[in-house]
Amino acid sequence: MGNFEQRGSRFDVSGMNRVYIGFGSNLGCKVGNIRRAVALLSKEDSIQHMELSSFYKTDPVGGVEQDWFVNAVARFDTTLAAEELLSLCLEVERELKRVRVERWGPRTLDIDILFYGLEKVTEKDLQIPHPRICERAFVLVPLLELDSTLKLEDRELSDCLVRVADQGIERMKPVVAILGASPKPERYAHLAQQLLMETGHELALVAPRGEEILGVSVIDKLGKCQEPVDTVTLYIGSSRVDSVLEDLLEARPRRVIFNPGTENDSVRSILEREGIETQEACTLVLLRTGQF
Repeated sequence: MGNFEQRGSRFDVSGMNRVYIGFGSNLGCKVGNIRRAVALLSKEDSIQHMELSSFYKTDPVGGVEQDWFVNAVARFDTTLAAEELLSLCLEVERELKRVRVERWGPRTLDIDILFYGLEKVTEKDLQIPHPRICERAFVLVPLLELDSTLKLEDRELSDCLVRVADQGIERMKPVVAILGASPKPERYAHLAQQLLMETGHELALVAPRGEEILGVSVIDKLGKCQEPVDTVTLYIGSSRVDSVLEDLLEARPRRVIFNPGTENDSVRSILEREGIETQEACTLVLLRTGQF
């Protein structure tokens, strides 16, 4: 396999093409939908060097009344032909039970091929480069995050941003989710929350009861968190961890910390098979020693 230039490169090297694809979701666990799609694509041997942009909260376009979207862009190298890649993307959409009732309407997941090397494709079901790249902030902003030097027909993509300045788009901040949050000052979950807040982390608190703890809102289910969950730290008994496995797989955090008393080998094994990092450790110790 050849070496790839990491910026401004969309050319073919040793049978591999540099590809950019866009994701959008505004139904269900939006961030989780995109992360699961990336995980499914990454399992393919024909796809290498997967990189994902930040997640962006965006206003819907097209005039249909609906909820806000989460959008992101991925960059990778592939040996698949453009038509084969399209078939794979459609398969991933079906795997995630894509729902799309109307054009420009709500959907669990939408995947668009934006660039495929330097190829130009004009078919009924596939146009590359994507014809509306320069019309959508939710495409341009994450694209340029991955590569600020990208061009479309000798035009700098960054020049297109002026045309979409009125489209609402906001970079989403990753959060740490405390599963088993507690308002009781003597509980480890409460102490961890205090220290996480002191060190500047954005938080999502998950507990069966309560409206807020230390000024942070509480949700009763991890799947209701619409922010990108980077880390979940568990403060529930090990016997209850099985009951939150589905939520963990839906949210697809980067890492799950099993604090003392929450160890569950079967759940940990499933998470690791799905590409989610796990760690048996004390969150308080990690924070206090600068290893979090």
